[in-house]
Amino acid sequence: MNLLDRLCAGTLFVLAIMDCLLVPRTYTGRIWLFGTSLALLFTAMLNVLRMRNSPGVKGLKLFCITANIAMLVFGIVLISSIGKSRTLQHPQVPLVGTLLLVETAFSLAKRTRPPAARKESWR
Repeated sequence: MNLLDRLCAGTLFVLAIMDCLLVPRTYTGRIWLFGTSLALLFTAMLNVLRMRNSPGVKGLKLFCITANIAMLVFGIVLISSIGKSRTLQHPQVPLVGTLLLVETAFSLAKRTRPPAARKESWR
């Protein structure tokens, strides 16, 4: 499961960077497209941080869940607003929605570190 979590977060990260680079320079509303791409990039970065520091950073899991759900809701609203035919013309939209759904599930799952990775607490 850890490999799938890393794969989804990495794919989100790469898609967000590609999306930032592919914003058309001549489009007048490009700042909104770029802002959406940055929001997706920050969500991917939070997911990577969650995987690396889950038990150590307080509040990180909550922020990651919030970012994943917010971007998932944005994706659902986008799909419903552009309709089924345009969604099928742009397969990256349902792909990102699916990746966000998987990352939300991983964020909500309770994880424990393996016994060898736990630090001993000395009192």
